[in-house]
Amino acid sequence: MHWKGLWALFSFHGEVKDAFIPIKKSKSGTRFGFVRYSSVIDAQRAINRLNGFVILGYRISVKMASFRGRRVLKQNDWAYLKECFISIEPWSEKRFISERVTWIEVAGIPLHCWNYETFKRVAGLWGKLISMGESWNRTVNFEKMEMMISVNKPSLIDELVFMEVGNCKFPIRI
Repeated sequence: MHWKGLWALFSFHGEVKDAFIPIKKSKSGTRFGFVRYSSVIDAQRAINRLNGFVILGYRISVKMASFRGRRVLKQNDWAYLKECFISIEPWSEKRFISERVTWIEVAGIPLHCWNYETFKRVAGLWGKLISMGESWNRTVNFEKMEMMISVNKPSLIDELVFMEVGNCKFPIRI
């Protein structure tokens, strides 16, 4: 599973702050990942709902992360982090990453345009589509769709755009 899938799965149970799947495996040889929630209540809800859940043919175990011991990471110990991250750089005020991941809600897509490509194009107006809302292809409510997108825009997206289909224009609320 990709970290984006982990994020999408766990975000249905609370506000996910970040998700991470290391390259290395556990001592028993299994893969593992971490999801950080904005509150302990959200984390406990996810544990209660997803522990024992079967995804991609595997039963997952969900529990609160624990760390035994105290590790102070000095600059010369960064080799350990290179197993988990693509690049590691010291923090500085000059370093600023404007990209973020956010959920948007799209309302007003006409029924005959309700498909993945349409939603991908709509998301492309602000960023890159990462994930669709729950059961997007088996929905019974065609009023609105939630999408996770990667954006560079730091402010709230609250816009009305028009979708042109043939000679008709449909207002789409984001």
